[in-house]
Amino acid sequence: MKKVSIILLAAIAAAPLAASAQTVISQAQAASPANTSNATATNSDCSISGSDIASIQAIQNNPNLSPSIELTQELTIRKQLLGNTITCAINEAQQLQQTLNALQPANGSAMIQSRLSGKIDDAVNFYNLEDGKLADAGINATEAIAKEVLAWRESSYAPLESQVNNFILWDENQGLFATAGARLNQTQQIVSFIESAVSSNDIAAKLGATQSSLQNAENQNIAAKNALAQFLPPDQSLALIQQSLQSLADTYQKFTDLNNLIQTVLPTSQ
Repeated sequence: MKKVSIILLAAIAAAPLAASAQTVISQAQAASPANTSNATATNSDCSISGSDIASIQAIQNNPNLSPSIELTQELTIRKQLLGNTITCAINEAQQLQQTLNALQPANGSAMIQSRLSGKIDDAVNFYNLEDGKLADAGINATEAIAKEVLAWRESSYAPLESQVNNFILWDENQGLFATAGARLNQTQQIVSFIESAVSSNDIAAKLGATQSSLQNAENQNIAAKNALAQFLPPDQSLALIQQSLQSLADTYQKFTDLNNLIQTVLPTSQ
C-alpha cells in the first residue's frame, strides 16, 4: 500500500520552506544512504521526488532572485508538493477502500464493512476540501493546510486505516473458524462411533476439552467482531483478534492430541 510522506507534510507545515526542504532532503537521504535512486523516488510512491528537491535547491541557490520572486516561486513549489501529497493520500485511501469493498464478509459483518467504507469516503472528502483550499492559499495558509492534514491523519485517518486492516484480518480468519467447526463435527461423529463399541473416559475428556477450547476461541472471535462494530480503539480489536487466533491454535493442538488418542483405541488392520 502506498504511504503518504509524513516528512513532507511536516516540512511544508514549517516555515520557511527553504529551511524545511533541507530537512526533507536530509531525511530522505538518511532513509536510504546506500541507494541514491531511492533518495530521489518519484511521487508514485508518495515521497518527495528528485526533481522537486532540485527545484527547491535551485531557488535557494539563485542569487539573482529578488525576495518577492523567491517567495512566489517557493509558494508555487510548496503548493505543488502539498497538492501532490494530498492527491497521494486520496489514492492511498481509495486503494484501502477497494481492498475493503472486495471482501465478501462473513458472519453478518457486511454492516461493519459498509460503515468503514463510508468513513473512507469521509476521509477522501476531507482531502478534497483541503486540496480545494490551495488555489488561493498564501504562505501562511499553505502552512495551515499542511498542519491540518498532518494533524487529521494522525488523529483520524491512522486509526481508521488500522481499524480497516483489523477488519480485513478478522474477515480472512473466518474460514479458519469454519474449518475448525467442521472438524469438530467430524471428530464428534468418530467419537460417537467409538463409544458405541467401547467406552473411553479419556476420549470423552479430551473431546470436552476440545469443544471448550473452540467455544472459547469463537467467543473471542465474536468479541473482536463486536469491537470492530463499535469502533473501539484499533489496539483493542486487534488484541481480541490475536487472542481468538491463539485460542484457535490451542484448539488445533487439542484436535491433534485427541486424534492421537483415538488412534490408540481404533482396531488395527491385520
